[in-house]
Amino acid sequence: MTAFTTHLICVPELENTATVSGLHILPGKHVQSNTPLLTLSSGGVTIEICAPEAGLVSHLMVSLCETVACGDLLLQMEIEEAPDVFGTEAAFISASQVAWPEETPAILSVSPQAAQFAARLGVDLSTVVARGKYIEMYDVEAHIRSVMLQWQAADHH
Repeated sequence: MTAFTTHLICVPELENTATVSGLHILPGKHVQSNTPLLTLSSGGVTIEICAPEAGLVSHLMVSLCETVACGDLLLQMEIEEAPDVFGTEAAFISASQVAWPEETPAILSVSPQAAQFAARLGVDLSTVVARGKYIEMYDVEAHIRSVMLQWQAADHH
């Protein structure tokens, strides 16, 4: 079974805000590693945001001429993962594969810190349960602990 992880592409660390000055892809398009995804302009400097790996661009979270700040979510990508990620067959489903209930909004509500943390660890935010209005760091941490305990239990049986 092919496993995918949702990667969150965020605005890099900047001193000031930036403007989305170019969109080079559309949702639903497959891109190769290092493909330019969008361009930001900040204080006369142009910053090209490229795909970290080959994958499918699933959602754009910004529009042309929008102002963004450090850590803001720009887009989501579905990246195919190699099997045996953690020494066991780890199956991750992408946010675009989840059968969302009708009343669930199309956009996840995630704090910037939780989004960055989840992106660094490759956590699929569609599988994280929020205890409040937004998915926060402690929700991501609780999810990771739960997954680790499940893997540990499966490894001992």
